[in-house]
Amino acid sequence: MTIINYEELFAEFKPDGAISNDANVIANALMHELYISSGHNLARFLGVKRCFNNDMAMRIWVQKRLDASIDYVIEDMRCQLQSELYELLPQPGYGGY
Repeated sequence: MTIINYEELFAEFKPDGAISNDANVIANALMHELYISSGHNLARFLGVKRCFNNDMAMRIWVQKRLDASIDYVIEDMRCQLQSELYELLPQPGYGGY
């Protein structure tokens, strides 16, 4: 009888669009630090499909960035992505009223 290691099998055939544990950790930290609220407007700034809500859009964006990096340290990537987010997202005006 053959024993199937499902975790190994799923890792080998990871479907496109699957979010890794590292991406979830980084996305959760960024959403917490930047006070990302629920909604659907974040996707257009991150360049992901607009059908995704803010939570999933952030996770997809982080996963794409991780996939583009060969070797990374989670904390270093979090800091780098946080800086990139500050540049991507519109900044509130601080005009004198």
